[in-house]
Amino acid sequence: MHKLDGAAEDKKMNHRIFFYVNVTKTGSDCVLRKATEIAARSGYQCKVYEDASCMFADCIEEEEDEPACIVTIGGDGTTLRAVSHAVNQGIEIITPILGINLGKIGFFSETSIEGFEETLKQFSEGDYTIETDRMLKASFKDGREFFALNDFLAYKSGFSSVSHIELGVDGADVGMIHGDGIIVSSRLGSTGYSISAGGPVVAPNLDVILVTPVCPHSLTVRPIAAAFDSVIEINAQSDCVMYADGISTVQVPAGTGFTVSGCNKQVGFIRTKKRNVFRLIRERLN
Repeated sequence: MHKLDGAAEDKKMNHRIFFYVNVTKTGSDCVLRKATEIAARSGYQCKVYEDASCMFADCIEEEEDEPACIVTIGGDGTTLRAVSHAVNQGIEIITPILGINLGKIGFFSETSIEGFEETLKQFSEGDYTIETDRMLKASFKDGREFFALNDFLAYKSGFSSVSHIELGVDGADVGMIHGDGIIVSSRLGSTGYSISAGGPVVAPNLDVILVTPVCPHSLTVRPIAAAFDSVIEINAQSDCVMYADGISTVQVPAGTGFTVSGCNKQVGFIRTKKRNVFRLIRERLN
């Protein structure tokens, strides 16, 4: 967690908020109306987007007058799509995000619509912190790069097939993993697909990369925790598919591979209260 700094203070004085809404969520129109009414009463100018690409294009174009924050209305997938669009437009440090949860889980979100007015009041008064998280980067030998906030998944190409993946960490040979696939996740991603596959929960003060096998055919294959600056080497010995945050899809033919490592792209989340990730897991994955 990072305390409010000068850059964040400048954004606080900018009374513009961009709202990115997932219109496919039931009740999103009602929540958006309430949220913009609250923001307008608080003195903010509101701009609403259904297309994250257009929103971040405006952030780039209006760099000198960028919004104080971006409010996402939806679930975790909404936030991940917003981050994906920002990265694709070359943004290195993504404007702080304040999430209003409409999804089932909502780990990224800070509040519900019922608590939004109080949360916005705290934000306006500077009574908040920015939780900054770095992203993961997947690199292919042909120069292609992909980025993920939660995780990369190398998965078998067909329902009845088995993936055969050679795994390495910082040049050390881990061995061949036979099964459904491998998840490489960040600290944030430890509460996503990785936890469902038997991976550990990572405490907030640790900056690590997790490697979690999915349904491995050997019980001796266990999850691995590596330093965030480690290089995870994945070499497909069977046709696989790579997913970046469940959004980008890349075919990985047998005999090819890629590496995953930490990078300097950052996403900031506005936090107005202390978070207990363990309590969140109990409440939201119950």
